[in-house]
Amino acid sequence: MLDQKRESDMAHVEIDDISKRFGATAALSNVSMSVEAGAVHGLLGENGAGKSTLMKVLSGIVVPDAGRVTVAGRPLQLGSPQASRDIGLAMAYQELSAPPNITVATKLCLPNLPTRFGMVSQRELTAIAGARLKEWDAEHLDPRALISDLSLAARQEVEIIAALSSSPALLVLDEPTAALPDPSWLFRQIHRIADTGAAVVYISHKLNEIKEICDTGTVLRNGRTVATFVRGELSEDELVEQMIGRSFNHVFPAKPEPTAVGKVVLDVRDLAAGDKLDGVSLQVRSGEIVGVAGLEGQGQRDLFYALAGELRPSAGSVSVTGDVGRIDFSLVPEERKSEALFLQMRSDFNLTLPLTSRFSTASVVSRRRARRLSEEVAGEVNLPLTMLSRRIADLSGGNQQKVVFGRAIAQAPRCLLLFDPTRGVDAATKLEIYKMTRDFAAKGHAVLVYSTEIPELVGLCDRVCALYDGRIATEHAADELTENSVMRSILGHRAEVVG
Repeated sequence: MLDQKRESDMAHVEIDDISKRFGATAALSNVSMSVEAGAVHGLLGENGAGKSTLMKVLSGIVVPDAGRVTVAGRPLQLGSPQASRDIGLAMAYQELSAPPNITVATKLCLPNLPTRFGMVSQRELTAIAGARLKEWDAEHLDPRALISDLSLAARQEVEIIAALSSSPALLVLDEPTAALPDPSWLFRQIHRIADTGAAVVYISHKLNEIKEICDTGTVLRNGRTVATFVRGELSEDELVEQMIGRSFNHVFPAKPEPTAVGKVVLDVRDLAAGDKLDGVSLQVRSGEIVGVAGLEGQGQRDLFYALAGELRPSAGSVSVTGDVGRIDFSLVPEERKSEALFLQMRSDFNLTLPLTSRFSTASVVSRRRARRLSEEVAGEVNLPLTMLSRRIADLSGGNQQKVVFGRAIAQAPRCLLLFDPTRGVDAATKLEIYKMTRDFAAKGHAVLVYSTEIPELVGLCDRVCALYDGRIATEHAADELTENSVMRSILGHRAEVVG
């Protein structure tokens, strides 16, 4: 059970002058950070800024070249995962760590599984896990369920609860709401764990969350500490400028006039698919970006994956018009690592995999033509050419997403499907994805995009369709598109078409 810690046990964390080089690359240069006991400290920076390397130092996976860390006045033995666990470090990763073939109960009880006569006691295992789920307000999760059978949001909840249940002195949360449709549950648990005296490091690209939950924060850029702040001290624009090292005039590209959009490209009528989608009708026109908003489990995934051919519809029709010879749809899926990438292969292979007909003749591949095509596609998504020869697993999340996005648009689909395309990417890459999406639409293509971030949909899209209970509750036209109106719709306040 969760207990209040004694004041003497409260975990003030000091990170002093941590440096780490990988060959010629300085991943961290004299990074320092202080987290007060009972405080939530935000850690911000672009992908590649050094956040992941710093967390690997804390967890004992990476040995730094210099520097030291103390937790509650005790020096941390760097380079030892066991020492990090012993000192009270717990981490919940964005890239979920649980193997898919174990149960929720097993994940929550690792590494101390209850045994009887040398064998795991399933009854006791389930009972312990059930108590932990209840303690952390997650009784809707079945401790006997396989991780692989859970939604992405539920898997994220399990990852977080496993970290919370260890009664940590230092809790590190890496993009914890990337898959959560509503952060309120997590924020309640963070406040509870901080009230015990634990120090919390909260890594996120969602600046509205940083402003809401964090007491203090640190910004990293190019492996260096460039700013520290307390709540309310810096605006979101100022935080982004600190992260990317330059100012910007606006976040979202300018939208075209409604009269500038063309003919209907995608026409969906009464589409039903999967367990949730129940009679959705919508249209997307040439040059238009249409958003889909909805809380977790309202049918959005069924919609996108049915359109992409990954899920067989049970009713309705889908019509796509446009240039003959093009593919109808290209999908940027929810989970890039498990659904879109061959992690052990090079980036250029991942970038051009569906385009082999462009650089092969009679099944013979032209390496020169393949290289030229990969460089061309990389240029369209601003992926550094030096990344092409690297294993894609070694790229940052933002650059991995550029590969997935570049491959999707290179297929020149009649309609581009984007399912939460900026999940877990840094602020600078988000801006690039927004611009690339608008540029793609401006060439006369249609784009359908789902996002867990309503401000993103409002800023990027020409129209937004709000899903509730498997149906479109409201369609919000450009002149009436606000965060408040979309939020009301996804919460079930049904209305007629707005605008």
